[in-house]
Amino acid sequence: MTGLRQWFLDRVWYVQPAPVLIVQGSPNQCLRALAEAARPSKDRLHFRNLFLDGRRYYLDVVDGGFELRSDSAIPWRRKARSSVAAVLDAKFTSAGEDTTRIQLRARMRLLFWLDIFPVPAFMTSILVFAPWPNHTIVGLVTMLFLLSWMWHRLTAALQTADMIYFVDKALEDLSPAAPPLLAAASPHVVTTEPEFHQQWQKFYEEHKQG
Repeated sequence: MTGLRQWFLDRVWYVQPAPVLIVQGSPNQCLRALAEAARPSKDRLHFRNLFLDGRRYYLDVVDGGFELRSDSAIPWRRKARSSVAAVLDAKFTSAGEDTTRIQLRARMRLLFWLDIFPVPAFMTSILVFAPWPNHTIVGLVTMLFLLSWMWHRLTAALQTADMIYFVDKALEDLSPAAPPLLAAASPHVVTTEPEFHQQWQKFYEEHKQG
């Protein structure tokens, strides 16, 4: 049941695979960099691509991380803004001395997800009275709901991609932490294929006897 629930959430609620960022800096440094980048400024022209199409970012600090939302201007409606379709959740964990691991997860905003249903439901109330075969009506209704869901999910995915790019760009000055490398002479490090097969056979024999 848990696997089915997760499958459903991954395809209906969550938007993108969960990326992970590792930066050299504290959570407070990360939040400060994100807050500064979210404010358009002529002093940060290298961030100008983040604000194309009147895009704006809204950062909320939560326990152990932050939430990010975004919207953009609507060209044909003055002062109007697009819907906030997705929420980017971020959790901070320590990855070593002065190193922070940021786990990102995007989900559809609840009100935007609920917006999938009104138009198809209204059209369904009309189609049920159409003088057509039942299978035709069912097919049309199913297509309406499917198209509505696809449009909403793609909109949320596009907003998520913009927000992930924003986070990545805002934290680029916090140079990525390089993972520690094991020296070739370190214990338990296999450097050649014959040595690997030898150690694997040894491991297999030990556990077979046990």
